[in-house]
Amino acid sequence: MADATQIPLMDHELDDDEFTWMEAVYEDFAAARPRFDDPKEALRHVLGQPQHALPAAMDLTGPGPWRGGKNRHGRNVTAVFLPREELHRHARTRTDQFVMYVRGEAEAFSLDAAGKPVLVPVTGGAHFHNGPDAPHAFVPKVGAPVPEGWEIAFIAITPRNLREDTLSVPPAVKAAYTQATGREAPTWV
Repeated sequence: MADATQIPLMDHELDDDEFTWMEAVYEDFAAARPRFDDPKEALRHVLGQPQHALPAAMDLTGPGPWRGGKNRHGRNVTAVFLPREELHRHARTRTDQFVMYVRGEAEAFSLDAAGKPVLVPVTGGAHFHNGPDAPHAFVPKVGAPVPEGWEIAFIAITPRNLREDTLSVPPAVKAAYTQATGREAPTWV
């Protein structure tokens, strides 16, 4: 991981065509999903269609994440499939996450302007914007049993490879996470 102070700040706004592309992908995914036993296969099918082709195509092989996509703005486009909670932040990078599906139920964890924990229900088609240094996580619905095979799938649009800018959160954020979810904060980062 690079020193965050040496990484240039990237806090862009998405362009209209990026939202249009995501809306079209989600609409086609929602229409295709009933024809597939596995929602991941429906998403693979949709992303492989010519009308959703990116200037640099995602590698749609394997179980994911499907990386390598770049849109006409040079931003990375990746399909991510999380089978577990991941709490982290990107110190110098905005991220936009567009939820495709959830196996089970999910909520998005973040902090409000006062630093208080917030949980927002997650549904397919939802857009989550995470500004630079904003802690965030998708979590199984708090208070509900976590079904076997829980998974959230989303498409992330980011200006850089986030491996160089993914950081753990400070202890106060971990405490807020535990307060909001009733679970210990995951420490995989």
